[in-house]
Amino acid sequence: MSELVFIRHGQASFGQGDYDILSELGKEQALLAAQHLVHTGFTFDRAYSGTLNRQVDTAAIVLEYLQDSTDAALTLTRIEGLNEYPFESIIRHYFPLLAEEDRSLCPHVENAYTDKRSFQLLFDLSVNRWLAGKEDPEGVEGWNRFVGRVEASIRQIAAENDKQSRILIFSSGGVISAALHLATGMTPYASMRTGWGLVNTSITKFRFGSAGLILHTFNSYPHLENHRAGELITYR
Repeated sequence: MSELVFIRHGQASFGQGDYDILSELGKEQALLAAQHLVHTGFTFDRAYSGTLNRQVDTAAIVLEYLQDSTDAALTLTRIEGLNEYPFESIIRHYFPLLAEEDRSLCPHVENAYTDKRSFQLLFDLSVNRWLAGKEDPEGVEGWNRFVGRVEASIRQIAAENDKQSRILIFSSGGVISAALHLATGMTPYASMRTGWGLVNTSITKFRFGSAGLILHTFNSYPHLENHRAGELITYR
């Protein structure tokens, strides 16, 4: 049975012109994650990531440290199926639609990018609509297609490696949430809401074998909890 070790990317640049850039804090989180892997004696057979900058750059920091510390030279394989769900498209589609349907939400739409509570309220409502949609809105990848590509990526990784391999995967919160849904049978909404609690560079482990995907550990981040009283714990 393969072990799939997912690491969520480090803190990105929420609220900036380009979200898909690791912040300085995100780079520090990635380095601490790498140090944790070395200190716990983890070794890996392969490494994968999506193609997003924040995923690839997190991987680069971790893999460089692993190579310098253990001589484990892992080549990173990038798979587009491990990219995050289309939250920007969801926001663009559903925020105006929600305000049109309920005028009381207009102030929240106006303040969405300056007030975290307004953004989270609208985002929660938008994702709920996205998950419940029977048809994909124009220009938006629907939930079923998203989960399908995540599952296909996991099966591709398993097929490319021996059954007893330990695989390191750098991805995003939504992808890990989709894997959680596949492993546990949680509803899409429950798995996504659970995934909102995923900490940047947290570690989630799955087993993959003939029975499919099995959750082992979820959202572990001792490398951050034990560092500067946990002040490096972030969620975006």
